Amino acid sequence: MFSRCKTIKQLLLVAVVLEMSGVVAWAQDIDFGLHVQQLLSVYSDPLFGIKQPLDQSALGPYNGLDNTLSVIVAKGLKVSNVSSAANPLHDMIALWPNDHSPTHLIVAVETSRNTDGSNASVQVIDLNGNPNSNARTILEGLTGGDPVKRTPWGTIVVGEEDTTGGLYEIFDPLGIGTAIRVTDRAAGTTTEGANPTHVFKRKAVGALAFEGIAITVDGTMYYGDELRPGNGNAGGAIYKYVPATPYAGSGAITPASSPLALGKIYGMRLGTNSNNTDYGQGTEIGKGVWVLIDAPLPDANGNIALRTAQTSLKLTGYYRPEDMDLDEEAAADGITRMCFTATGRMTNGGNSVVEGAATYGEVLCLVDEVKAGALTGKAPFITRFFAGGPDANYFDNLDFQPGTGRLVVLEDGEVEVQTGSGIELRGNDIWMLLPDGDDRDVQTDGAIRILSLTDTDAEPTGFIFDATGETAYVNIQHRSTNLGATLKITGFSVFPSLGHRKDGRR
Repeated sequence: MFSRCKTIKQLLLVAVVLEMSGVVAWAQDIDFGLHVQQLLSVYSDPLFGIKQPLDQSALGPYNGLDNTLSVIVAKGLKVSNVSSAANPLHDMIALWPNDHSPTHLIVAVETSRNTDGSNASVQVIDLNGNPNSNARTILEGLTGGDPVKRTPWGTIVVGEEDTTGGLYEIFDPLGIGTAIRVTDRAAGTTTEGANPTHVFKRKAVGALAFEGIAITVDGTMYYGDELRPGNGNAGGAIYKYVPATPYAGSGAITPASSPLALGKIYGMRLGTNSNNTDYGQGTEIGKGVWVLIDAPLPDANGNIALRTAQTSLKLTGYYRPEDMDLDEEAAADGITRMCFTATGRMTNGGNSVVEGAATYGEVLCLVDEVKAGALTGKAPFITRFFAGGPDANYFDNLDFQPGTGRLVVLEDGEVEVQTGSGIELRGNDIWMLLPDGDDRDVQTDGAIRILSLTDTDAEPTGFIFDATGETAYVNIQHRSTNLGATLKITGFSVFPSLGHRKDGRR
């Protein structure tokens, strides 16, 4: 069988040669970058598995009841409604019980905690149920539920996006009938009482505004603090939790033996000279060290304030670190790699003629390299994978497409665009990025727009592929109708992507 990667390379080479040899007259003033961008669109099918990308963001506002019309998608993709019954503030998604044959979605809900703790915080969506009634609440009482992940040992973790946010581990989520309520966030107590069986606050990982989480097979957890910089203080840091008893990869895990029950926390500090002293503002990419968090000590309830540790240890900060996803393709080759977003700041929607901030946001990737003598046996190496711009910015959630190395990135930004003739509303977008090839840089080889929201009151959240890479799920958070909107996107094509990757794999 012929090599598809080789065929794609030859196809692009022929296209470039034809263009340069006379199909389009070559001139000194040719915009070569725009030319490459156009080629990404022309050859989006072999490169991205997308028949034809969207040229621009969708115009809004759409406030109809049909959730499937709240988005437009690239040619070849199809949209169906999974649920209109979930809380409209639903955020990230975990597939249950696995990625291969999921029967349910477990979603975090970004609600504020009511005085009595009655707010929906985690919900279960039955993929085989009636879309008008297939969601139910299993956990209440969190503040700003945002990240949710299925662990390698078969539990669910959910974090709070709050200054004093905690991480909770849920055992047997489908076995929860009446919703469990967190009655005291600081103590982590719930309506299960003194002998809980389902919900446990994991104080060992510390307290911060949880957003991005990546968990390796042995239970090592990487995570960020969703904090913007201010008044000269750094933005959110990246942390690494190492369990005292790593998960062996199989066998039953009890609440007491969970890898998240006991371990050590390390903070990331980049400084590229040999003794790691040139850290600080301006050193956000490159190589560094993991610094043990040994202060502050846990408070009376056992919580560790990681923002205090960040300040005292001068950990590397980013502009609101958001979602984080583990590169499973790299993990299969023994490489610990993950990518995360830094949101940035915008005052207007994409390509507005007026913009008061223009901190476009970015996608960064972390490889935890094996290093003899390092404190954890590894050392972090950060590269900038995708730099935002006027037309792609304010990045939030992201997810790797299985088997391809492609990365899908969601926007959560402003929608009001000032044009030369007035103001229009343009929806947030979802982008697909190629892996980095053999070219000289360390960034994605290209990006296309694959989905855009017509409901300009809303944002896309929680995008996640199943194991095939051909089907994905996404929440449309805070729709203008105040209805829940969980969509299924099908029609993705999977085959090896173009070129080599910088980690040495095809």
